[in-house]
Amino acid sequence: MAKITRPTRPLADVNVIPNPDGSHEVVVCFMPDPDMIVGEGTSSAYLALDASTSLKKMYGFGGPFGGDPNYVQGVARKLGSILTSVTKSGRISAIYWAVSPDGGKIEEIGEFDEEGFSKAIIAGPKKEKWGKGTKILPAIKYGVEKLASQSDWTMGIILTDGIIEDEQDSLNYCLQVGKEILAGNLKPLKLVLIGIGEEVDEDQLERFDDMFEGSGIDYDLWSHGMVASMQDEADILAVLYGELITEDTMVAPRGHVEDSTGRQLITWTDGVPGKFRFNLPKGESKFILRTSVQDIEQDVSEAIGRP
Repeated sequence: MAKITRPTRPLADVNVIPNPDGSHEVVVCFMPDPDMIVGEGTSSAYLALDASTSLKKMYGFGGPFGGDPNYVQGVARKLGSILTSVTKSGRISAIYWAVSPDGGKIEEIGEFDEEGFSKAIIAGPKKEKWGKGTKILPAIKYGVEKLASQSDWTMGIILTDGIIEDEQDSLNYCLQVGKEILAGNLKPLKLVLIGIGEEVDEDQLERFDDMFEGSGIDYDLWSHGMVASMQDEADILAVLYGELITEDTMVAPRGHVEDSTGRQLITWTDGVPGKFRFNLPKGESKFILRTSVQDIEQDVSEAIGRP
């Protein structure tokens, strides 16, 4: 499977899979539209950055004289800029978590729009100390109690490089959150846990993702991703929105996909899904998605012939 590096907006993810007969299966996923998610309601989002001591080097504090690149700042700027697209205001909040000696507090960084995030200074906590522990519950509570309590839909991205110490406390809290959402006492919330670096406990991330299994709570609160390098925008989009937009999400009333000759490859008369797949014939290197809302042309030649 090969990903298109920069899909034509509003497409978030385009994957091309070769078939034995020379044709290609193409899997397409849209970026989320705030109007599509909440209609006339409100939406909010936040980015929570791990600021435990083990991450200081990735913030550019390597050794007594520094000099390492600020990797977290680069990642945060890209994540934050992309995440602004899911809020109607175009602004999201950012916090550090795992600060203070025991890693049990948060520190607010500020609120940014897309341009502001692309220039934001992300250099680690200023008021609190770097944490020696890694407690994620305060970052979860920030999203639930400060944002989700006042919004019709909320998304939180939590970045971590280490082993989360308060897993059971977080599980207990999230189970209650799931019950409150299903009871209608709390509006929908989606949390994405992203692991970076070489020390991440991937099994733990998966346990967060699957924490509601067997609980009787039918709600998908968490998703997770393991991204070795978050410099690739395609990877970022896939992690952020991979579970947010599905085949059941309708993005336009009707439409079809055609190849360069105008031959229709797939047609929808009762709603264009936010995620779909179709077969691109042998010899074709682009497709056009024509909808009742807009036309989107996507070149996939960069992926043809690539493994």
